[in-house]
Amino acid sequence: MTLFLLACTAGDPVDTGGAPALRIVAPREGDTTCGTPLHVEVEVQHFELVPPGDSGDVAEPGTGHVDITLNGQEAAMSWEASTDIGGVSDGAWQLKAELSNADHSPVDPYVGQFIYITVDSGAC
Repeated sequence: MTLFLLACTAGDPVDTGGAPALRIVAPREGDTTCGTPLHVEVEVQHFELVPPGDSGDVAEPGTGHVDITLNGQEAAMSWEASTDIGGVSDGAWQLKAELSNADHSPVDPYVGQFIYITVDSGAC
């Protein structure tokens, strides 16, 4: 008898057969990193990153951008897999990345991830 074990790493998205997924690639949970700038990289599956449209535009399904917050405060909006955030002061931070549709409405069901990091200018 052969037994196969499948394990998922905490924080990694599960392949849901076409549903949008997002994972923060850099920094990693618990990292101490430089904040000038803070480099954030995400991996997105089953969702096309595009520049946001005007509030009156109709969003193409399955397209949008990544909203990034630090300790609950808006920090960046990106339609690229990586972005740099300037002026992040030293300290402990909750970094959250989540998918939004091109018209700025939230992706439903929610698609996002958060991690905890430390910013230390001495790491620069």
